[in-house]
Amino acid sequence: MWDDFISGQIRRTSRNLFLLGTAVLTILGLLLAAGWRDTYNFVFGPFPVQGSELVSIWNPAVPKRYFLKVQGEKSFATGMQEVDAGNHNKIRAEIVALVVNKRLLLVKTPADNHQLQFTGTLAAVPMEISNGVVRPFQQKYPEQKDAFLPFMLDATGFRKGGNLFVAAFGAGFGVLGLVLVGIPVRRKMRPEIHPLLTQLVKYGGLQDVRMRIDSEMRSEGGGEKFGTMQITTNWLINAAAYKTNVMATRDVVWAYPKVTKHYHNGIPTGKSYSAIIRDSKGQSLEISGKKDSVPKLLESLQRRMPWVLVGFSKELEALWLKEKSKFLQLIEQRRASLAGATR
Repeated sequence: MWDDFISGQIRRTSRNLFLLGTAVLTILGLLLAAGWRDTYNFVFGPFPVQGSELVSIWNPAVPKRYFLKVQGEKSFATGMQEVDAGNHNKIRAEIVALVVNKRLLLVKTPADNHQLQFTGTLAAVPMEISNGVVRPFQQKYPEQKDAFLPFMLDATGFRKGGNLFVAAFGAGFGVLGLVLVGIPVRRKMRPEIHPLLTQLVKYGGLQDVRMRIDSEMRSEGGGEKFGTMQITTNWLINAAAYKTNVMATRDVVWAYPKVTKHYHNGIPTGKSYSAIIRDSKGQSLEISGKKDSVPKLLESLQRRMPWVLVGFSKELEALWLKEKSKFLQLIEQRRASLAGATR
């Protein structure tokens, strides 16, 4: 059983991923629990309801099931409509009265929808609808003052717009949590697929490389530290929260600072600083730091690896992107010159 530096990094990043995934799922669970009634109806509704059951409801906020499919016997136009605020000629919805078990259910439905079966959510009757429909009816027919049910059915669409966005967001949040929890579980079951181990085999036999890294980390007291970066004689190790990257110092070829400007609504809000480190194998590291720590990191790299090109220019970027072989030849020339100078 391994108990070296690399094992510690694997345990640390796996634990962090598992805890993050657990936190995501816990937050999602709490949100679903807080809105369990809405979640239940959105996922499992609409629910068919008998007329006798519907007329027994006195408060639309009480039933567990409020996303219903209601079958009526007759429907009547009330004359009340909802029009578009920008175009009064455009009717967005109208209010119809549906006869259900000898009672009247107000239904908000898309225009010209006079069917006898409606699917929607129970809701309180807004004051304007009560004043425009219910009270005039009660005044005209006082003997039938209880004809209208004390709630209405909104049949304009429950699974659309904002509700769909919330559902999609919740599903995505849940998938994210499961993925984050699943990654460390999968890696524990199949450790050979761990990305850190697949990185290390590029540098030789896995056991030998791990022993060399562990020995250096112990003998050099963890190496020189710059934030998440640790530098030893032969290794660069970036131990970020959820991932550890290893790069051999002999392979480093280019390092330069990166400054990112941040804006909010076009107004500058600050800058962030980092160092980009590239090696001959195509691996790239971005090490975040403070304004004064990034130059110190680059100075350390230059001192430890004098063949490395330090600094950024458009010419170097073009050479790296379009003619990488020439870039690497330039590095080898620098190595040869340094080797000749030290003889």
